[in-house]
Amino acid sequence: MAKPPSLQSILEAHQTWAAGQGGSRAVLIGYDLRGADLRAADLRGADLRRADFAGANLEGANLRRADLAEASFVNANLTQALLGETDLSDADLRGADLTGAELANAEIWRTNLKGATILPEELHRLLNCRQPKKR
Repeated sequence: MAKPPSLQSILEAHQTWAAGQGGSRAVLIGYDLRGADLRAADLRGADLRRADFAGANLEGANLRRADLAEASFVNANLTQALLGETDLSDADLRGADLTGAELANAEIWRTNLKGATILPEELHRLLNCRQPKKR
């Protein structure tokens, strides 16, 4: 019976894929990545539905256009992470640190952000709110 690929080999193949040089897209549906150190990881376009990133360190990670639907990021470090155009539908970000994270055009349908840390200007951008005119 073949041994499943390691997380490291999946990430390496994904990086090659993301660079357009072959490789394969990371498909980590339902993976247990609790407490993982994924600082500055390149996971753009990855399929991470229902993955568990609770307590993981994703500082500076590139998750643009990733499918993060139903994923758990409870108490995860997402500072400076690139989350633009991600699908965060039904994701759990309770207590996550999103300081400096970029969330432009992210899908946040039924996303739980209770207790998450997020800069007000990024929250306004995420919710497509306009800044009031000065009086």
